Amino acid sequence: MKTIGIYVHIPFCKSKCFYCDFYSKVCDKDVQQNYVLSLIKEIQHYSNSLKDYAIDTIYIGGGTPSILMQGLIPLIVNTIKQNYNVLPDAEISIEANPNTINYNLAFEWKECGINRVSVGLQTASNKLLKVIGRSHTLADYVNAIDCLKKVGFNNINTDIMLGLPKQKGADVKFTIRQAAKHSTHLSCYTLILEPNTKMHQMVDVGELKLPSELRVVNMFNFALRLLSKFGFRRYEVSNFCRKNNECKHNTNLWNMHEYIGFGASAHSFVDNVRYNNIANIDEYIANINNNVMPVEDKHVQTETELFEETLMLGLRLAKGVNLNRIKKNFGIDLLETKKEEINKLINLDLIQIKDNHLSCKNGFNVLNQIILMLI
Repeated sequence: MKTIGIYVHIPFCKSKCFYCDFYSKVCDKDVQQNYVLSLIKEIQHYSNSLKDYAIDTIYIGGGTPSILMQGLIPLIVNTIKQNYNVLPDAEISIEANPNTINYNLAFEWKECGINRVSVGLQTASNKLLKVIGRSHTLADYVNAIDCLKKVGFNNINTDIMLGLPKQKGADVKFTIRQAAKHSTHLSCYTLILEPNTKMHQMVDVGELKLPSELRVVNMFNFALRLLSKFGFRRYEVSNFCRKNNECKHNTNLWNMHEYIGFGASAHSFVDNVRYNNIANIDEYIANINNNVMPVEDKHVQTETELFEETLMLGLRLAKGVNLNRIKKNFGIDLLETKKEEINKLINLDLIQIKDNHLSCKNGFNVLNQIILMLI
């Protein structure tokens, strides 16, 4: 039986972080309840068309899924289990902010089958948390981890960010120490200044200043060394884990595994078709109430697009791209068609070929340039 992942988007937050451009809004509990009821209908709608699939991962993201009132997350998870063939060992993840986690919520997540929690710390510096518009403190994070571990969660990811305004090496070291102490997985991202965000406006008017690109690279290299020291292995550009704690949902995405997304602004990839839902909560609810699926756009991937995405996403993984898979699926022998480019990159010690996989060796910092050379 073929497998597929499920992504559920919860587009609610307590407040908007200054750097965030994901679709999310601050809404009252009535809107949240109406949204979840619509979400339930969408989940039920697709069950028949996916009856031949087994669900190997469920990822509840946002926004801030942990902001939902007690009872709603189990309702979503149980609806999926009742309507789909969810494998017994499926990875079921939820994203959460530290100041929204309490013992009762953590307990009901564990009871309904969630087995992985991703906590958004970003930085352990309370001063920097205020600079980037986060609504929690380090103490909130420590308390959240305590609640999660008390109810039995042992697969915990912590998100951290580098390249923040006013961030120093000491901040990075302190953050990694805190996160490594409490987590089995770390996602370590560099800040990207997105248009139409409050931080972009603050930088434009000179209220904030971002560190130089060289300083950010140095921060990341420092983080790499520290994470290795604490027993975390880099298995993807921005993701690190202790042994056997890779995020299966995201690893599947990087390997072009199919997934279906439910909720406002959710994206899907099924049968080589990419499609996305309307990025508007009110319109999403209205469509569902009128028995109209809220798909905004569909795109059938061309052979060229599928090849390029397979290469681009696969090279993000430390293991790299399976050359035999490329040859089988697309009829392309990269070792022949890109012989000159590959030899050049190998001589520069940027890539390597091992066990029929082409992977970055020391080239993650110039990954985009490597991809362009190979496509």
